[in-house]
Amino acid sequence: MQEVEKQSQTAFQKQILSTFEHSLTEEQRFLQDVLTGKIKLIPHDDVIEKLEYMLENGLN
Repeated sequence: MQEVEKQSQTAFQKQILSTFEHSLTEEQRFLQDVLTGKIKLIPHDDVIEKLEYMLENGLN
């Protein structure tokens, strides 16, 4: 009986999580992906450094 209750609870939790994820806005999904590491942010200084290098040296 306890196993059935555990399976029901797990299914219910999955349903709640699914409903929650579907209710997120695009911005909230983006922030969630950043926080979970699915999206890696690059520091501004690194971007500028690479941009300056590319402007000085071209694509070669």
